[in-house]
Amino acid sequence: METPRRIRRRRRTTGFAPRIKGNALWTRCLEELEKELSPRRSGESLFTALAQVGATPETVTLGHLVRAVDLTLEPALQQHCEPEEAKEITQGLQRLLDELASSFFPA
Repeated sequence: METPRRIRRRRRTTGFAPRIKGNALWTRCLEELEKELSPRRSGESLFTALAQVGATPETVTLGHLVRAVDLTLEPALQQHCEPEEAKEITQGLQRLLDELASSFFPA
């Protein structure tokens, strides 16, 4: 009696990009970055920038984000795009943070 052969299934690559979970501020900034870069590159750049200022996606505050965007985001983005494009993306995120700050701290 012959034993049946095991059929191996191929693993298929999907279009799914893993996403880093974080708080609402993280998610909002990530959405803004994803308008310009892929989800993987956006998450990687923002995570790197925040790590350099001592924050994590779950514990990030507005102050951490402002410091990260002002100091470390542009160099992190330059790994994935041209320097002029990185500067433009950083300025867009700075405008977003200004809007968020005005909603947290009305004048």
